[in-house]
Amino acid sequence: MIDNLFELTAKDTKTLQERALKLCEEAGEVAQAVLSATGAPGSTYKKLELVDVREEAVDTMIVALAVLAQASDSDEMFQAELTRLLSLKVGKWQETLTRT
Repeated sequence: MIDNLFELTAKDTKTLQERALKLCEEAGEVAQAVLSATGAPGSTYKKLELVDVREEAVDTMIVALAVLAQASDSDEMFQAELTRLLSLKVGKWQETLTRT
């Protein structure tokens, strides 16, 4: 699924700064969907559901991966860094949960 993400990112003309701002925008959309789906006061008028939360989460993931791809010199580096960093960060999360 993400086999061509590096290539797609390279074809997109956004700068790294523009892509980072897009990531912030997508994160806001996830927040809006969560607020609406969970019935937060002032957000229920949007009538969003968990399916919308999932969709916005994936949009955010794609943009975040595009940031990683754009910060990488090659597809091989992108794939290696994705694997390395996911392992590292999930490991840290697991350690944190184990300590609490």
